Amino acid sequence: MVGAGIYISSLHRMRARCQCMPRLITPETPRKGDDRYASRAYSDMTATDLHDPAVLNNRGVALERQGRYEEALAAFSAALLCDDDDVYAWNNRAVILTRLGRPQEALLACKEALAVDRSCIFAWVTYGTVLGRIGRYVEAESAFAVAEDLDPQARALYPGNSTMTRA
Repeated sequence: MVGAGIYISSLHRMRARCQCMPRLITPETPRKGDDRYASRAYSDMTATDLHDPAVLNNRGVALERQGRYEEALAAFSAALLCDDDDVYAWNNRAVILTRLGRPQEALLACKEALAVDRSCIFAWVTYGTVLGRIGRYVEAESAFAVAEDLDPQARALYPGNSTMTRA
């Protein structure tokens, strides 16, 4: 019976871990709590090439930070039309889809991100988070374990103390 108590305790920790979504990720993600670049990224996008997936992904991040999730989703989708091997856009698309209450679509986006780059820690953390959101806690824990195997510091990326990515 002691083993059952440990398992239940582990499930409660997993549920708590999966309640928050990671923040969007970008190669030049500003420090935590520093959103002054979000508006600049959005403004820069309007003055640059709309066929550049990095620009579109950055636009999506800026829109997400403004709470404009549908527009952010459109920006990530446009980035993927330009380059369907953009792991950041796939990961960010998964995060936004989850925020919009579409976890099954988010799972597909996570799988696409991992198909592009199996070593993307952010994608593993997002995948684990989405799995946890739909109650697949054992699989979620496995995804988090892969992230930690790739980088022992991955725990810092877990929801509640994480960042998302820009292209």
